[in-house]
Amino acid sequence: MNFGLDLGMGALKLHGNQQSIQLISQVAVNNGPLVGRMLGLGSSRLPLRIALPSGNTFFVDSGAHDSGRPVENLSMDRFAGSPEMLALFYGAFTRLIL
Repeated sequence: MNFGLDLGMGALKLHGNQQSIQLISQVAVNNGPLVGRMLGLGSSRLPLRIALPSGNTFFVDSGAHDSGRPVENLSMDRFAGSPEMLALFYGAFTRLIL
């Protein structure tokens, strides 16, 4: 299979042979169990929980900032292999196969 990947600034775009996805660039550190959500407010889907080989866990995609401590790394250095970009990369492939 061939894939095209655009890390982007606001969203990560992934295109495969059969489909394409766009994952909003929201990343949050998983800082424990989710205490609760407000009832009555709809959400399209829950954010993904991504566990990296280093042992760090992150929430990615829309709603991630509601589920953990937001990571707001706006520097260009994040494209050089930061843990939050790796979490977004794994999250994009996960959304593509689900």
